[in-house]
Amino acid sequence: MTPELKGLPGFKVVGIEIRTSNAAETNAASAKIPGLWGRFYQEKIPTTIAQAKTDVRVVGVYSKYVSDHNGPYSLLAGVEVLTLDAIPNGMTGITIPAGSYLIFIAQGSMPQTLIQTWGSIWKYFSQEQKYQRAYTYDFELYRSPDRVDIHIAVK
Repeated sequence: MTPELKGLPGFKVVGIEIRTSNAAETNAASAKIPGLWGRFYQEKIPTTIAQAKTDVRVVGVYSKYVSDHNGPYSLLAGVEVLTLDAIPNGMTGITIPAGSYLIFIAQGSMPQTLIQTWGSIWKYFSQEQKYQRAYTYDFELYRSPDRVDIHIAVK
């Protein structure tokens, strides 16, 4: 897996958010991510966000890291928006800053391929010395039912 480095402009996302950790996600009893995405699609969250861009792009944003991939973080399931004005009740809006991101492609049967790709990302950064994770904002861009581009902020 060879990621591609890109400088990306900032953008805004609105959606629903949870707080979790990778340790919590390994146990079905404490895992929150499946429930977050289940709610996102069951409640048709993208259709409730008036300021969503015309070409609705589903985004999963990882932020508010306490430390590294072993510590707690927040995950927001949302859509790219034009503005953070008038955020619907119960939702959160964030701005992802412009920056440098390594892009890893998860292509195949989801969510298994996505989980495997995250494992590969952790391994990559445990071995690779050229880039270091910034642990600011990382995001998944859902391109199709079987492709997710994972963007990891680097220093």
